[in-house]
Amino acid sequence: MFSLEFWLILAVIFILGELLTGTFFLVSLGIGSAFAGLANYLNFDYRIQLLVFVIISLICIILSKPIASKLTTNSPSKKSNSDRLIGEEVLVTEEIRKDKLGSVKHSGDVWRAESDENISVGQKAIVTSIAGVKLIVKKK
Repeated sequence: MFSLEFWLILAVIFILGELLTGTFFLVSLGIGSAFAGLANYLNFDYRIQLLVFVIISLICIILSKPIASKLTTNSPSKKSNSDRLIGEEVLVTEEIRKDKLGSVKHSGDVWRAESDENISVGQKAIVTSIAGVKLIVKKK
């Protein structure tokens, strides 16, 4: 029912898919497929091939779970580029009033900004949060 080529192509597809996901799940299925291909090569019945695929895949998934969790648990939390601006000092380039957006500059980038207080051009401000594409700032 299943050919050796079927199992080997399936193993390659799973392993290539693993390169895209990095979850250790698809590589487990790839190893199970390779062992099922070996069972096919040794002329075992298709039911045995399926059983080998399932058992080897499950064993690999169970064994790889601690490795995968160890590799992903200690990864640092990554902030987006805009989140890194929170707490940073910016220069007001267009006056910010309570009722009107202004502009601020940080590292050469100009951002729209709003504040609960009036801030004049040339004053420094601190980014307190981000709302969409606007920085929320306060006087320094």
